[in-house]
Amino acid sequence: MGGQKEYQLAVLFIILDVLFWGFSFISTKVVLSQIPPVSIAFFRQIIAASTLIMLVLFTRISFKIGRRDMGYIVLASFFGIVMYFSLENTGLLYTTASNASMIVAALPIFTLFAEAMLFRLKVTWKMILCLILSTIGVALVVTVDGKVDLSSARFFGNLLVMGAIICWVFYTLLNRRLSENYPCLALTAAQSTVSIILFIPLVIPEIDGWPAISEISLPVFANLLFLGIFCSGFAYFFYIYATRRLGATVVSAFLNLIPVVTVVFGYLILHDTLSWMQVLGMALIMIALYHLNRLMKRT
Repeated sequence: MGGQKEYQLAVLFIILDVLFWGFSFISTKVVLSQIPPVSIAFFRQIIAASTLIMLVLFTRISFKIGRRDMGYIVLASFFGIVMYFSLENTGLLYTTASNASMIVAALPIFTLFAEAMLFRLKVTWKMILCLILSTIGVALVVTVDGKVDLSSARFFGNLLVMGAIICWVFYTLLNRRLSENYPCLALTAAQSTVSIILFIPLVIPEIDGWPAISEISLPVFANLLFLGIFCSGFAYFFYIYATRRLGATVVSAFLNLIPVVTVVFGYLILHDTLSWMQVLGMALIMIALYHLNRLMKRT
């Protein structure tokens, strides 16, 4: 009975993660109405680090970071948190939440092939086909009303989000070594804490754009807390719990629903619109992810 309850809890946790991370793009757009993009990432990590440290203390995880790994942790924090969120948040100034979510959805495929090139992982022709499909899908998503308009603000925003996923690929590669030596929750807490220091030079130019505390609206404040506590705090704890009990393949299948959540809430709350080419692009990305998950399950 205990095993069944743990399974049900794991399913609940991964569903919550899909909702948290899918809605995070909506929340960021709301907060951008009053707070500059890099500053959002900075405040988000302050809140997240506090939440993660409390979770580490609650779970009584003990660890000690070796000197040789400090450089990897700093680099991982820089690429996976500082640059990723700075580019993604800035991109969301110009593009829609739905577009950003669909582009980020292709991340697992590009990460897999980066690992294949660097670590000589076996890649089949079917996996290559998934990469081609997802690349075509991303190309269709970044179009503006079905056209590639290089002067369009939305196209520029889409390119920034693509830059963010490239940074995340670097983060994943750097974390490959670290995750073998440290508990995931503790490692995430450490990287989140380090990122706060790394953010400072990028945040300083935005200070003049900060609103007074009394000017911050309740929706903006609530969404910022949501991003830090749930999307960057509890969501990681839920993800680790679900992965250990459901397996990476099942969890990945659930995570494929993140852009669907963003598109639905983006339409309902932000009134985002999609062209038929972008819908087609999203479909290609989802098909590629689905088949890649099936292929990975067999290996």
